[in-house]
Amino acid sequence: MMQKQIDSLFSLWQQGVCPGGQILVRQKGQLIYDRTFGYADVEKRIPMTHDHVFHVASVSKQFTAMAILLLWEEGKLSLEADIREYIPDLVAFSEPMPLWTLLHQVSGLRDMLELLDDSGVRNVDTITQEDIRNILAHQKGLNFPPMSRHAYCNSNYTLLAEIVERASGKDFNEFLKERIFDPLGMDSTVVRENYWQFIPMRGVSYWDNGTEYFHCVLNYGNYGTTSLQTTARDLMKWMENYRNPTVCKPETLERMLWVPTLESGEPTNYACGLRVDTWEGHRYLKHAGEDAGFRAYVLRLLDEDVDIVIVGNSANIYDEATAFNIARIVLGMPVDIKPAPAPSVAEFDESTAPGFYYSRLPDGFNTLVTQKGDVLYATEEGLEAPLTRLEGDLYRQGHLRQWYRLGENAPLFSNDEMELRLEKAYEGPLTAEQLAGKTGRYESREVETAYEVRQKDDRLWLWHFRRGLKPLYPVEGDLFVTTYSRTCFVRFVRDAQGEVAGLTLSGNRVQELPFAKI
Repeated sequence: MMQKQIDSLFSLWQQGVCPGGQILVRQKGQLIYDRTFGYADVEKRIPMTHDHVFHVASVSKQFTAMAILLLWEEGKLSLEADIREYIPDLVAFSEPMPLWTLLHQVSGLRDMLELLDDSGVRNVDTITQEDIRNILAHQKGLNFPPMSRHAYCNSNYTLLAEIVERASGKDFNEFLKERIFDPLGMDSTVVRENYWQFIPMRGVSYWDNGTEYFHCVLNYGNYGTTSLQTTARDLMKWMENYRNPTVCKPETLERMLWVPTLESGEPTNYACGLRVDTWEGHRYLKHAGEDAGFRAYVLRLLDEDVDIVIVGNSANIYDEATAFNIARIVLGMPVDIKPAPAPSVAEFDESTAPGFYYSRLPDGFNTLVTQKGDVLYATEEGLEAPLTRLEGDLYRQGHLRQWYRLGENAPLFSNDEMELRLEKAYEGPLTAEQLAGKTGRYESREVETAYEVRQKDDRLWLWHFRRGLKPLYPVEGDLFVTTYSRTCFVRFVRDAQGEVAGLTLSGNRVQELPFAKI
């Protein structure tokens, strides 16, 4: 009964030749669910096995955290020390920053991936550790003062990996292999330190647009925040260390699960590479991983001694919602399947559906809806996904549990893990006041690039030689939004005389990155 219930959560991974994944569930040290679904390589028709290795993205962070804590355990570094003691060449900002603030995502650092995006690096480009070191070393500003806020940031864990290498005198993968992988018998696990590195039995990443699959390219050669290559079975060996710590002292594990309180007194839930909190009265630790089409999720219910590991090569199943539904099944609770949202109107003029939709920060979601013939498409990461009309202004993205409400009445994006209220961008001509003084060239030394603002037909456009020409849609005052996937908000900055002197770019994880008007 339990197996059939869990199987049903992975119905999309049982539809013929399709991507899939590995799922393990353990209770009180005993495996109670052990399945693979789908194909590790759809193009070559290679079925999924437990031996296939997958990129688990940010699930990597807890291993980086443990590496830091092992060095702390040995007295080779101090968690209270300013990071300048270990990586002075990578710090250009003036604020003091204790090492522990990186572990707990309260440092205020700007996110490396959004910074690279701002510099013109595209999703399909290669990214190396050196690329990230270089751009972080140029940052003179932070998103916020250390310890004043919590904000998830990949830069923290890339810098922690650099600190591990310098404090240990060893290559990052070598240190993890010696201190974690080998002692735990994680024989299929390795850190991918270069994008050209050969990984035996590596699975392929796919994007599912709701009707067909596409290769979802991942050319990462950076590590610390991501790039652990592993299997569900190896991850379960790692989860055992939370039950019975063997690679560290028990007090070191206690420090790993500690969460700080902000200077304001506000609590946080980010420990060391893990979120630690309660769910319906159950204490847990968890972390998700998402890069390209790869998805990974680890969840441990601490008091019930339940471990859940999911790894896969497509984003068409929402791992967090699925993992907690597995937990519900194991604990004898009813499964919680989120229903589709209701339409906001019964009668809907579909000709009003196309346009650019966005949500304001901190969400920063956006999508461009276009129409070809009788079909509407939502553009994600440059790829088009066909939408099927259900009723009124409500649409579904193919077979995915992903919905849009379109039009100007109450636009919305929804899936099993989130519901975002959207706004539909104004696409008409701008006023003389909105246009005045904004055209020109804007440069930043922090990301070593420039943008141009151009005017055409009473509208403004943002141009970058790698990102192309994109429309600027007015939000309010000097704030505009554009179609870039990560950093999409543009604010024009004025001097004391009220003249436009620069602009800032903002996204979910980089706020107000300054550019000067030249």
